[in-house]
Amino acid sequence: MSQVMTNENIIADPQKYKWKALTGAVLGYIFDAQDFMVLALAIPLLVATWGLDLASAGLIATATIFGAALAGYVWGPAADKFGRKKTLILCLAWFGVFTALCGFATDFMHLVVLRFIAGIGLGGEWIIGAALITEFFPPQERARASSAVQSGWPLGYALALGVNAYLVPTYGWQMLFFSGILSLIAAIYIGVFVPESPAWLKAQINKAEGIEAQSNTVVKVASWTDLLKGKNLKITLLAFGLCASCLVSYWGAGSWIPAYLSAERGLDIKAMSGYMMILNIGGFMGYHAYGLLADKLGRRVNFIFGSIASGAVMIIWVNLSSPTAILWMAGVFGFITYGYWGPLAAFISEQFPTSVRGVGTAFAYASGRMVSALAPFIMGGIAAKYSLGIALGLVSVIYALGAVFAFFMRETKDVVVVD
Repeated sequence: MSQVMTNENIIADPQKYKWKALTGAVLGYIFDAQDFMVLALAIPLLVATWGLDLASAGLIATATIFGAALAGYVWGPAADKFGRKKTLILCLAWFGVFTALCGFATDFMHLVVLRFIAGIGLGGEWIIGAALITEFFPPQERARASSAVQSGWPLGYALALGVNAYLVPTYGWQMLFFSGILSLIAAIYIGVFVPESPAWLKAQINKAEGIEAQSNTVVKVASWTDLLKGKNLKITLLAFGLCASCLVSYWGAGSWIPAYLSAERGLDIKAMSGYMMILNIGGFMGYHAYGLLADKLGRRVNFIFGSIASGAVMIIWVNLSSPTAILWMAGVFGFITYGYWGPLAAFISEQFPTSVRGVGTAFAYASGRMVSALAPFIMGGIAAKYSLGIALGLVSVIYALGAVFAFFMRETKDVVVVD
């Protein structure tokens, strides 16, 4: 596609700018992950400094997740109406500024409010980045690009851990939140180097010229009700089901596996650190492996295999008794259960037509995130009544359930989203 001048924009050649778009999306996701890890690291320090009880500390995290879940319903329509680039820049600046302001919080409620507001920005980053990558990359590369973005998550964790190790001991817990302002690096990079989505701009031209759908580009203005009409309803329900399965199993496992390994398998703090490191190394490798699988063999086989394999490997892992076996199996667990997430952004966003891609992706992911917010609480209740082993066994079933939704979704590895 050559560059085409419109009244206000230039439609860029996606092949020329795809790597810059990928770099911007990876940077955004790194700072997204950093923000979540900053909170995890800050909570124990705040418990000690402010004398918070665990319920109050948990409310800080809940406020963040709740804000992020609600925000998905806002940012999706905004991305469809105002463009991917503008809304992604606003998201990054939003949560960067409000996370930094958390460093000035003087009491518990002040921090809860600021974390809720920061969560509103966090809730849009993944959604808009997914649409942006889908619309810059050709079908045969899209899953690997999506997986490359996802691999920014452990890098964001590492950045937060570096701040915690080198700045917090000298300057205090506030430095964790102040580091959130680094997300402006991604916002500035996207503003300077990444053009607006070619598919989105082409849809605006079609709409202005009254052209009906070309390829899978629909020209009418998107609304939430469009997701309930015709074939969009089936797409929306299946996309939501897959997102819910991925998110509920992720948070269910992530919240309780450390407690299970500590209480039931006797792993100490040092062993837990090794577990986390190997888990994330395995996940980083898995993202890229699954991205290649999804581009070569298809998105559906990626999620059918990944969902079933995740359920199986979890059952195996939590039933190991040797500390050495548990430690090294963490890498396998990370590779299998984190890796298949990699192509999720591509697969979900490819399901929807261009004009409702932001709305559809936002609804599926935000609704799945809303359901997943209950996962740690429900799993904790099951663990209290029965056992952690039974709770984690249920998580393995939810992992496998994702294969059912993937089976009924359409294959999209050859879908072209730019005319």
